[in-house]
Amino acid sequence: MPVLRLLPLALLLFAATVPGLAQPLPADYGAVRGLGFSAHVQPLLAERDVFGFGAAEAYAWDALFASDAGATIVPFDAEGSDLVRFVEDLDAATAIPYPNLRTLRPDELAFLKRWIEAGARDDDGAVPYADAEHVLFAAVQGENHVALIDAARRRVIRRVYLDDHGLPSAPYGPHHIVFAPDDSAWFVSLISAGAVAKLSMDLSLDPSDPAYLLAASAPGGFTTPGMMALDGDADRLYVGRSTLSSGSTYGLGVFDAQTMDFAEEIPLPAFDIPHALALTPGGRYLLTAPLSGRDALVVDAASGDLVAQTPLGPTNRELVHFSLLPDGRTATLTSNSGGTSEVLFFTLGDDGALTLNGTVPTGARAWHGHLDSDGRTLLVPNRAGNSVTLIDVPAGEVRLTAENADANGPISMPHSPAPTYEGAFFVSSSNLQGTWMPPFNFLGEPDADGVRTPLPNDAFGNVTVLDATTGAVQAVIPLGRYPSGVEHPMHHGMDHGDMQREGMDHGEMKHEGMDHGEMKHDEHEMNHEGGHH
Repeated sequence: MPVLRLLPLALLLFAATVPGLAQPLPADYGAVRGLGFSAHVQPLLAERDVFGFGAAEAYAWDALFASDAGATIVPFDAEGSDLVRFVEDLDAATAIPYPNLRTLRPDELAFLKRWIEAGARDDDGAVPYADAEHVLFAAVQGENHVALIDAARRRVIRRVYLDDHGLPSAPYGPHHIVFAPDDSAWFVSLISAGAVAKLSMDLSLDPSDPAYLLAASAPGGFTTPGMMALDGDADRLYVGRSTLSSGSTYGLGVFDAQTMDFAEEIPLPAFDIPHALALTPGGRYLLTAPLSGRDALVVDAASGDLVAQTPLGPTNRELVHFSLLPDGRTATLTSNSGGTSEVLFFTLGDDGALTLNGTVPTGARAWHGHLDSDGRTLLVPNRAGNSVTLIDVPAGEVRLTAENADANGPISMPHSPAPTYEGAFFVSSSNLQGTWMPPFNFLGEPDADGVRTPLPNDAFGNVTVLDATTGAVQAVIPLGRYPSGVEHPMHHGMDHGDMQREGMDHGEMKHEGMDHGEMKHDEHEMNHEGGHH
């Protein structure tokens, strides 16, 4: 029997247990002042059967947010919730997964927007996903917001709009994120704003609440911040630079991690754009490298003194990202030179000497390589290769290459990976060439004639979920324009401190020759094809 024929009976049974449902829905939801879930929201959702559940009990608060349909609701963000966007930001002829949403009257949709904006709470005031333990922070660089993704539920659960906190950053906003060791705060660099912000980790708090912003540096006070490293014990936040610093020589910034006041700048010798950045355990040494240069540097973090300068060859390289293994002695650096992309392996001595031991090739244009949750696998997104290379660092071998099944797959200009959780790892894709087609090209802002047209593919990036054993795509989480850094605090079972700390056996490492061929550092490509770091 069709579900729609069963729906009236199901609603009658539902009305006996849900307060308010036994009465007709209000003629005008604009006159309803309360936002009680069982009194107002649940009866509306069930009466209109907006998600096509049929069974009325499926609209209970817990059941709703445990379902796939719950992913259409982002607490505190009505305008960014697909429940609303499917109705307001798509042409009426575009098919949507929940067509009953279009049966809502304007006053009913406006009421649901008020409920979502207030946190989509249950009758006791609980906010959905406040219990999330494995949260990825994805910087949506082209829209100046950070999307928080529940790695277990594989959905966006919050959006943090930096404009809400007086930190506009156009055209390039959040880039990199690091976390306080006690999980009380996260820090984000804002490229065009020239600022670094410290924000709360409290998932029960409205991200637009002034209390959510804990501190911020003065906008414009630090030119184009990029990668960061936090010494939580010393309350020092070290900040490098992004590509937009090109053409000038800059040092590393040091900020007070409590107040976000600028403390000092560490000068570097004839060093263009210090981008790659890592801090050794205990905070003794900083490892850094330029976006266009020939050396890797080690700096004494406390004094700012240059400890070591390791030559990497006679020609410039694009040096993108440093990672350190849990032993604090084994470092990796992604490098591109003369058409060759690879990971460089180093040993860091007690005296700060950095010794190059070997290399492993990657796909085209090795980008922000991040260490996986096992403490030994390096996840390397290949920016121009639309793939991710997984390298076993102690063995010095490629373990797996994850790539699209076809040319238009979701791994599109991948930027940053996030560690494996429950058999899958994650990678952000900027999609600035628009090769990936999002599931919905939502309408843009009205033009001068008030006409809204669908946004192009390149206005939408994503985070792709990939099987850690096979590399197969498990899920795709659409985001906005230009996703860049995606980070995880590496706790609750994903902490390197809980892992087996396997030492780096350099006897097993493949000492492959380094290609010192001429690297074409094409700033036009960097700035106009999505090369901003």
